[in-house]
Amino acid sequence: MMDYPSGGGAWQHPNHVEIPDAATEGMRRYREPDQPHPLQLAFLEPEGEAAYVAGVRDLLVAGRFDEAAAKLEADLSGFEGRTARIALACRPEEIAIEGWDDLADILAEYEGPPITCITAGLANDPDLVFAPGADHEPDLMFNLYSDDEFDFTAQDDAALLAACEDECPGWIGHEEDVEFYVGIEGLAALNSALVQCRHRNYLRDGHEDVEGRAPGGYVEYVLACWLRCTRFLQAIARAIDAHGLPEGVRLVVGTVGLNTDLATLLGTRAGPAPREAAGPAMASLTLGNWERGQALEEEPPAAPSGSSLRQRIDGASALASPPVASENEPAPTPPVTERRDARRFFAKLFGS
Repeated sequence: MMDYPSGGGAWQHPNHVEIPDAATEGMRRYREPDQPHPLQLAFLEPEGEAAYVAGVRDLLVAGRFDEAAAKLEADLSGFEGRTARIALACRPEEIAIEGWDDLADILAEYEGPPITCITAGLANDPDLVFAPGADHEPDLMFNLYSDDEFDFTAQDDAALLAACEDECPGWIGHEEDVEFYVGIEGLAALNSALVQCRHRNYLRDGHEDVEGRAPGGYVEYVLACWLRCTRFLQAIARAIDAHGLPEGVRLVVGTVGLNTDLATLLGTRAGPAPREAAGPAMASLTLGNWERGQALEEEPPAAPSGSSLRQRIDGASALASPPVASENEPAPTPPVTERRDARRFFAKLFGS
């Protein structure tokens, strides 16, 4: 015979399971506020969302990370959903770039040509599988380059950013073979919440449950994606402040496939190097500049020479993977939150 507990309260069978009611977060649709947030009105049309995103992207490309963070935090504070709360709880001081402090010593022992540029791209494994209750940090792709294949030293910041806008920048595929581990810590909760978010898309097809405003959950998702990107850039900037970049090295940094595809440049030269023609302003490096169709997939490989030849000899097994076949896709109409061509470009740019 089983004993029932004395007093009030439910009887707790050993196999008892709580069944959440409709008031439990996650068991019902997003709780829209009585009055829409101003950004819900701005995001109602794709042009409004695009204008907001362009403003944030321009701040980040210009290196104004703290200013972008303050804007996103202020806008997120007007929302009360789970995504907004997790995003606001992600503080910059809790995010760290692992291994950065070893970079100078590793490069000092490297016997190859001097490293003159580094690319660092934040991404998620496309086959990421979440175990129950587990959070996952995003991946940090990290590659090092010399002047053997592309003369980084001759480029000032604007010229290097202009080179990033090319369909296939000259340094792609010519990474130096340097054994170096780098990772990121502190973004797991926010990153996992965004991967699992139920409000990733806003189709604007009239079938949403709200009228006259963009869904609040979707606006939270967009803002939180940009805050994840901003926190990453802030962490990179702090690592440089604390440990510096090796002399003569610049850093191309950005994100891949996180709904915030962009690239910007850190480690500014003391002065601009002369060049024949001026490149575009830094703020012009927007996502639209990267969408060049399928030319990236069809670019023929460069003839092996210099450090790339050493890399092919020393790391043949790593380079033996068969190329990914190009997909015959109809010309896409890119939604605001996902641009497949851009993802392919950025993945290539940062070495995915």
